[in-house]
Amino acid sequence: VVKFHNQSLRFVLLPSASDPSSLFPIIDACSAADFVIFGLSSEEEVDEQGETALRTLTGTGVGGQGGVFGVVKALPSNPALSSSTRGSLQSYLSHFFPSIDRVHCMDSTSEASIVVRSLCEKVPKGMRWRESRPRVLAEAVAWEATEGDLGTLRVEGVVRGGRLGANRLVHLQGYGDFMVERVTSAPVAGRAPKSKDLMDVTPSAVDLSVPDEDADDLQSTNVPDDEDLLLGEQTWPTEEEMASAPAASSSRHAEMLPPALPGTTPKRVKKIPKGMSNYQAAWIVDEEDEEDDYEGEEEDGDDEEMVEEEEEEEAASVVMDSAVDDTISERPFADLSPEQEQEQLQKYLADRARERAHQNRDDLDFPDEIDTPLHIPARERFARYRGMKSFRTSPWDPYEELPIEYSRCFMFEDFKVMGRKMERKAQNEGVEVSIFAHDDVASFVSNNASNQPGTRVALYIKNVPSSVIASYNPNLPFVVFGLLKHEHKYSVMHFTIQRNTECHETVRSKDPLVLCLGPRRFLINPVFSQHTARNGGKGSNNVHKFDRFLRHGINASIATAYLPITFGNQPAVLLRVPSSTEDPTIHLIGSGSLFSSDPTRITAKRLILTGAALKVHKKTATIRYMFFNQPDVEYYKPIQLRTKRGRTGHIRESLGTHGYFKAGFDGPIDQMDAICLNLYKRCYPKWGKVWDGSLVGAPKVREILEAAEEREGEDDVEMV
Repeated sequence: VVKFHNQSLRFVLLPSASDPSSLFPIIDACSAADFVIFGLSSEEEVDEQGETALRTLTGTGVGGQGGVFGVVKALPSNPALSSSTRGSLQSYLSHFFPSIDRVHCMDSTSEASIVVRSLCEKVPKGMRWRESRPRVLAEAVAWEATEGDLGTLRVEGVVRGGRLGANRLVHLQGYGDFMVERVTSAPVAGRAPKSKDLMDVTPSAVDLSVPDEDADDLQSTNVPDDEDLLLGEQTWPTEEEMASAPAASSSRHAEMLPPALPGTTPKRVKKIPKGMSNYQAAWIVDEEDEEDDYEGEEEDGDDEEMVEEEEEEEAASVVMDSAVDDTISERPFADLSPEQEQEQLQKYLADRARERAHQNRDDLDFPDEIDTPLHIPARERFARYRGMKSFRTSPWDPYEELPIEYSRCFMFEDFKVMGRKMERKAQNEGVEVSIFAHDDVASFVSNNASNQPGTRVALYIKNVPSSVIASYNPNLPFVVFGLLKHEHKYSVMHFTIQRNTECHETVRSKDPLVLCLGPRRFLINPVFSQHTARNGGKGSNNVHKFDRFLRHGINASIATAYLPITFGNQPAVLLRVPSSTEDPTIHLIGSGSLFSSDPTRITAKRLILTGAALKVHKKTATIRYMFFNQPDVEYYKPIQLRTKRGRTGHIRESLGTHGYFKAGFDGPIDQMDAICLNLYKRCYPKWGKVWDGSLVGAPKVREILEAAEEREGEDDVEMV
């Protein structure tokens, strides 16, 4: 803490941005600071990780309202070279922060004084998203055990931003949200009171805020009633319903057919080798029975995979050997050596990167197009998909066949109105703050104003694990952010993302990513969709097309995830953290802002089945290769067809048993035109959680072969 012009300045020194592990401490410190000073070198260029840090800070809103300074330790002694170096550094920083008008050299005493004077005289405007929430940059941290591994965390510091109250939860980075036990004043020792009338009053800790009946709890999800979940299901009929059934009436009972006589039911013919007895033939298992048993087990396994992950929903059924013995092998599993495990891991990661790049190129050339599988009927393979006459206008019930996760989410009638209401409520409760520190607690109490500005407080947070104080580093910033009411509860959150032009990695929907949403960080598997500008982002039917990959371009995409509710226009930054310690580089995927919280927003995945015209006669054509059996043609007959050149039509009749059919269109079609049939299915994200700073996406060595086989199965179905 440095005093200058009767003001106290607290400087927080941060590690170099070239170190990937320092990115998140830099984000925390800059999100809580009033001014940010960037130190550059006149000899070394900013590396890739340092540029990622600058772009990340830009995405979080740092420098948007000023408050950013650029300094350099020393410049060359040559005046011409010094001027050009200063201009180059200023041009580089102004690319990220346009408010920087000059880069100051710290070798010059006059320029250093200008920087310090600016820090004292300027009034920080702050960032809009953080000013509605309180924050405390810790000056002292202590922990006292209360029960087992839990205890009370005491944090001292000056409250900035919004009002801090004990009724609202606070967030600790990497550990989640916690309840506040109380908020007390924390007077600075050795300060004399300013009022002469209160010389006998000794500064002491005073309770500024304590929880009451309006305090928030830690319930983050809705608890669904099991009885309500089964209200729409079919139940066993009552005796009155069975008595009133048509089969129970005497008139209908007389019309029922009598039971079959013994010996009249045809027996199943079983082929047995010549000379085999009936006893031996009874032990032979029919192939059809094996297939039926296997299909039932396969369907159950597919259902579990569909709930677990979207990629596994599209994976083809893997043919397994029914003769495999299920007994446990007595031979112990032989672990590979660390060198072999590392070699296989690197090979798997390289193969996966090449495969994802290949899928990305195919999706660009043939978006949403897949081949109809030959070994599975299309009506079974795409049973979860539906046809729509118009993707933009056809109605879709948003409450139809929702997963169990939706019953755990909360929903607001008007999300933006509720957010403004919670912000206004937060302005009238808790400890008020300002940009000035209040040192005299005696005058603070005597003036009978419990919410004076600039209060230095001691924040007592209860039920905090001991790992928080164990990982505390006094050299790094420790920031406590306050939350608004209801911001601990989960809902379906949507945020816009603009792809980073400097990152060329392939990003697929449901990839594990780290989201920096306002003051909190989450580990999510987002689902990407197109951003509709009409009707406040909802369009006409609130149905939006699913994107398999996050693309570069001028248009932003919408990312959807299950997250705790966040009010206001919060900045959103997507990062890909390393999956292994060998490559610790952190990549900035994109940045944007919070869009809305709307569980009724439908993200529809589209599949396009294509066929070729065999014969064409004006408006009629014979189509093949879209289906491979007659029942599939009859099943998809009501769905409208379209061509890549803009014609629309319908299936008229099936031809033969190999999936050929005759179709009529609204105009003459070309022999080289492709016939398409669109199918849609609603997609859901995975459940998000608070990111604890661990590695993300590191595959286990024993799962490498299984994952490779699964991806090979996806290639057989999805690749065009």
